[in-house]
This record gives sequence, structure tokens and C-alpha cells, in this order.
Amino acid sequence: MMITAVAGQRGWASQKEFDRLLNYYLSERDVVNNKQTALMKWRQYQKDGQWVSDANSATDGDLYIADSLALAAKTWPKRAAYYHRLEKALANDILAYEYNPTTKVLTTGDWVDAKSRYYKLMRTSDVMPTVFNQLAKDTGNQQWVSVKNQMLDRLVDLSNQHKTGLVPDFAWVTADSAKPVGANTIASKYDGDYWFNACRVPYLLATSKDPRAKKVLNKMMKFFAKQYEVFSGYTLKGKPILKRKNAGFSAPIFYAVNHNRNQGYDNLFNSEMSIYAQRLNQNDYYGATLMTLVAVEGWK
Repeated sequence: MMITAVAGQRGWASQKEFDRLLNYYLSERDVVNNKQTALMKWRQYQKDGQWVSDANSATDGDLYIADSLALAAKTWPKRAAYYHRLEKALANDILAYEYNPTTKVLTTGDWVDAKSRYYKLMRTSDVMPTVFNQLAKDTGNQQWVSVKNQMLDRLVDLSNQHKTGLVPDFAWVTADSAKPVGANTIASKYDGDYWFNACRVPYLLATSKDPRAKKVLNKMMKFFAKQYEVFSGYTLKGKPILKRKNAGFSAPIFYAVNHNRNQGYDNLFNSEMSIYAQRLNQNDYYGATLMTLVAVEGWK
């Protein structure tokens, strides 16, 4: 939806195409405690020849959908009221079902409640300051400003803990602190490393004007600028995990350097742009999606 909304601004996609994706989202909204929500079920796939949908939402996906609706309202203004109404409903349910009022941080999905061991878990790729600002503006709910402040503060805590400035995929958080999780806490043995969630952080911070976002981004990017080559994943101390390139890591870095020139890491522009000399990997939806999103947003 986000790619199509951005492409629509450039005349490369139609409102009809966006609405087909929108209707798909609307048909796959999650139910919590027998109540229909505006949150999307996180995965649909084929099983025994039939399409099935896994219950439970993913907060990052819901934030992207909300942001795409905000952008669609600008791109196709005749239907703006409808898009904003859906955006507001989704934003309200994110705060209702994907938020911890004690830590004041978004949880990873509606499957996490106060009884869950993951209630104080934060995914670093859920820290989206520009999206939070947009939701605060469009909904009039200043709680989104509080969410932005709290989650950026926790990201700064994580950045400060290592000279590299790298942040982990997941962290345990309190109202005033954060620490990386250990291996195999929730998704993989790399949960406490800069891996396939944290790799989106440069993209998500790239256009934020918040000083904290800029601080975290610049420290991280200067680490990458000193590397011979940017590889797929790092320990927080800066040791490469897989010594090969992956678009999921390169595209966000390319986007970040493109929007933040003369900050000490311009050398990354050409090295990370090299991924666009390759064909999209049909077997890597994650990397291909990030490559495409960065491409349609364009570069200077």
C-alpha cells in the first residue's frame, strides 16, 4: 500500500490500484476478544492449496498501513475523507491494542497483552518518528507525540550503549531505560543484533527532523561509512554476521545517506546504490520490497 501510494504521487500508480490493496487489508482485519478491529492480520499464505490467514497483528505493518492512508489522502484528495476515517480508526486501535501504558511504548502486536512475557518488548523498527507526527496531526491525538518521544528516547539509550551506534532488532524497555534482548528471545538467535528488523532503522529515521533521530542515525551511518563493505547483519560491537550484501540492509542505508548529505558518510551513496544495478530477487520479498520503496520515493 505504501509503495502504491508513493507511486501514485508520481503518476505511476492509480487510485484503483491502491483501493484494491486497501480492500485486501479491509478483508483481513484482526479480531480481538470477539471484537472486529482495524488492525491487520499479519500473514496470509497458501496451505494445502487453500489461502489461510494467521491471526494477530504486527505493529510495524499497521503503522505502514496508517501512513499509506495518510499519503493516499494527499494523492487522491477526492477520497481523502474516507482514507482519513480509516487512518484514524487504525491509529486508535494501535493505541488500544498495541500499546503498553506503563512503558509508553508500542508493543509488537495485538497478541501481546499485560499478561504476556513480551509486554515490555520493543521492536526498534517500530520507531517511526515521522509517522507518529503524521498520526498526531491527522487524528488530533497528542498521545502520538508522547509515543514518539518515549520510543526515540529508548532508541537513544540503545545507541549510546555501543561505539558503533548500532541498535538491536528487539529490546527490553522500562519507562526510562532500554537494553538489548538475548538470543532467541522472540524470533531468532540474532534478536539482540542489528539484523532483519533493525536494518530498517536508517530508513525510518532518515527524514526526521528530531535531534534524537538525527543523533542515532548519524552515529550508525558513520560506523557503516568506515566499513570496507556493508554486510548483512552485525553484532552491536560491529562484527559482521553474514559477509554478503542484501538489499534489506543496503536500501535503507542508501535512502538515509541520500537524504542526509554532508554528514560524514557520503561515500555510502555509491557503494549502496550498487544494489540497483541488480535485478530484484524474486525469492526475497523483504529486500525487494525495501528496494522498491526506496526507488519509488526517489533520490536526489
